[in-house]
Amino acid sequence: MDRRVEIVNQAIKLANRFYQQHGYVSREGFKFWLSPHPQERLMFEMACAAFDFLKGTEVMDIVNELEEEGLL
Repeated sequence: MDRRVEIVNQAIKLANRFYQQHGYVSREGFKFWLSPHPQERLMFEMACAAFDFLKGTEVMDIVNELEEEGLL
């Protein structure tokens, strides 16, 4: 599997954990960044910020690359 896809999947899992801490549940693999709901988008933004801080990556740049390549 493409390492970039793994990074995005990990960020999605982290966003889902944040979401669960607020009492909600999402579908597995839910693309939080595409949601019209501001809280769902915020959960992914928080996950990206945490992941970027800890891993030194730019998750949204990876998301954009993969979407352009048709891999997400």
